[in-house]
Amino acid sequence: MTTFPQPAPDFYCTDWSLAIDEPMAGTAVSSKVWLFLEYNQPWAAKATSDNNLPPPVQAWLAKQEAGLNGRLQFIKQPRGGRSGWAFFVACFADADSHVYHFDLDNYEDLLGLDLSAVVAGETRYEVKRTTEQHLLVCTNGKRDVCCALHGVALLRALAAEGVTSLWETTHLGGHRFAPTLLTLPDGVNYGRIHPQDVPQLLTHLQNGTLWLENLRGRVCYEPIVQVAEKFLRLETAEYRLDAYQHNATKTVGEGIWQVQFQASDSLQHTITVEAAEPLTTYPSSGQLKTKTVPQFRRTFSH
Repeated sequence: MTTFPQPAPDFYCTDWSLAIDEPMAGTAVSSKVWLFLEYNQPWAAKATSDNNLPPPVQAWLAKQEAGLNGRLQFIKQPRGGRSGWAFFVACFADADSHVYHFDLDNYEDLLGLDLSAVVAGETRYEVKRTTEQHLLVCTNGKRDVCCALHGVALLRALAAEGVTSLWETTHLGGHRFAPTLLTLPDGVNYGRIHPQDVPQLLTHLQNGTLWLENLRGRVCYEPIVQVAEKFLRLETAEYRLDAYQHNATKTVGEGIWQVQFQASDSLQHTITVEAAEPLTTYPSSGQLKTKTVPQFRRTFSH
C-alpha cells in the first residue's frame, strides 16, 4: 500500500493530492438519480441533513433520496428578481439523460410531487423536462476550506465568461480535487478546473467532448466503468461524449474486470481493468486522518 510522509498540520487537501500525483479517474460519486434543491441559507458541513427546512420537507426529501437510491444536493445562485425556488431532478445515463426543472412557490410544494413517476419518465411530467445546460460548482467551505477557496474562484471566472446557468452546490465528493464541477444534463464530473482553465472547459462543453485531463467520471457509471472509459478514450483518441455506451461489466478474476462498450458505429470494445496497489492519503484539509483509496490499471494479459 503506497503511503507518503505526513503533511503539515495546516495543509490544504488539494495541494496534498497534487503533491502525491493522485489520479482523478474513477472518483466521481456514482448515482443515477440526483435531486438539486435551491436553498440559499448558510450551508452547514452536512447541509442536506443539517438545515432549517420545514420538518415535513426534510422528512420527504430523506424518504425520496432513500427510495430512489439518489443523491440530494443544495444549490444557490444570485436571486435577482426571482421568487420561489428551483428544484431539479436529474436521471443520468450515458445516453439521453433526463433533467426536470420545477419552480416551487414554497418548499411545501415538493410534497405534491411524485418523484417515482418523474424518474420513470411518465408523460405527465414531460413538460418539466429541460435540455438547458447548467454548471454546478462545489463551494461549501464548511465541508472543506478548499471548496470555498477554489470553488468560488472558479465560479467567478465562469460568470465573467458570461455563463448564466451557473450554480453553487454542496458537497460533490472529493474536495481534495477542488474545484469540482458537475454538468447538467450530461452528469459529467470534473476536478482541478481553475480560473485559467475556463476557456478550455467551455470549448469542450460547446463541442460536446470530454476533457480527459480533468475528468473524474460520469456519475451514471460505477468507478470501474469510469476508469475503463478513460482508458478506452485515451487509446482511441475519441472524445465525443456520445461516442460510446457502456454495455456490461464482467468480473473475470479477483480484482479483474472486463468492461464492454459499444461505439456509435456499433463496434464493440472491451477494456480490462485490474486493481492496483491502493493509495493511502489525507483527504481533508488540516485533518491528519488517512483514507485508503482504490487504484486501477489497464491490463492486456486477461
